[in-house]
Amino acid sequence: MKKRRYPYPIPHSVKQAVYHAVRLTEKGVRRVAGGEARTDPATLRQIRNFVLPQFQVSLGCTVHATPIVEALHQAVPDARIVGVMSGLALEVFRFHAGLDRIVTVPNPSGNLLSSSRAIRRVIDDFHGEPYCVVLTDGDENVRASVALAAMLSGRGVRGGVTVAPLLVHLPVWRDVSESLIAGNLRLVKLLGHEPAGNVEPRVCFSAADLDHARALLHGCEEHPVAVLITRTSGGLPTRWPDERFVAVAEHLSRRGFRIVLTGTRADAGELETLAKRMGSAAASVAGQTTIPQLAALCAVADIAVALDTGGMHVARAQGLPLAIIAPAWQNSVDWMPLGKPWARILKGPWMEPPPPPGYAIQEVSVEEVIAAADELLQIYPPSSGAREARIGRSLAEVACHSL
Repeated sequence: MKKRRYPYPIPHSVKQAVYHAVRLTEKGVRRVAGGEARTDPATLRQIRNFVLPQFQVSLGCTVHATPIVEALHQAVPDARIVGVMSGLALEVFRFHAGLDRIVTVPNPSGNLLSSSRAIRRVIDDFHGEPYCVVLTDGDENVRASVALAAMLSGRGVRGGVTVAPLLVHLPVWRDVSESLIAGNLRLVKLLGHEPAGNVEPRVCFSAADLDHARALLHGCEEHPVAVLITRTSGGLPTRWPDERFVAVAEHLSRRGFRIVLTGTRADAGELETLAKRMGSAAASVAGQTTIPQLAALCAVADIAVALDTGGMHVARAQGLPLAIIAPAWQNSVDWMPLGKPWARILKGPWMEPPPPPGYAIQEVSVEEVIAAADELLQIYPPSSGAREARIGRSLAEVACHSL
């Protein structure tokens, strides 16, 4: 007999009632077991141990979570931060020097009890010292399950962006007027420290990743290199017409650039064809890079022309000059590097989401993108010194140990 599914979404009020019941149950258990987490200001400021769960399916959300590591170290120089994660987060954070270690933990969205037990083993290493589980922005279901797993794993402080504030001691409410990064960083103030300054994402890579990236360029580093990110990696489909990317590539080629198209393995066939249309100065490396290798490739490039997608966030994390072609229906505040001198964001008049079927970004012209790229190249001309600075910022000696 086919299992019937509940045909309607669960109302927000019902979810909050469930969270409230769980929280009341937790309070009762904690009283019997020895008490609740202490959240007085003096205790919060003394916390030196942090657990950072990361289970997002979105590359953008994961990259936008990386600044919290640097922000915590600014606030608490002797902070001990342990990442508990699975999936693509392992690639994004693997070489991050700000993490003491990474522990592979099942995604609580699919295995809540196993995840909470694994997090509990991490907490045991703190030997009873105060700790905080750091919750970052992202998919609603992931945020709720992470809060539940953290609650089940111990009686430490839970703080950060959440859709289940009844399960969190220091909740950060999602504010549509600020970026995901700014929302994540608000936890630092709730812990009693000065707000973090201008902290950018960071995706680090190894020397082997750097060698791989350079090998993909086949000696092109003697020329200026432009990375073109022409395919989105998830979410609502968005395209800029291929013939417009060809026109931009031809312009950059005339300026002496070598063009590198990046993408997933699923994009490889399309991008190989697109590279041929762009001429002999273009090549596709779609499906040939891990996330750290893509970061290394962006570090040794000189500019990127990109759609609003995961690869663009990796390029941003390298400080690479960026001309971003953004959809009219996307809220720029959420994802875009607003106010950054090395970024130009090109989009049409606001359009209410979701986009209509077959939507493409017709409202951004070739001339606008070329003008933005030329302006960036005038301010940030290709140089070996700029490349070395990007490499120096992100090159890691060893990976975080994953258990």
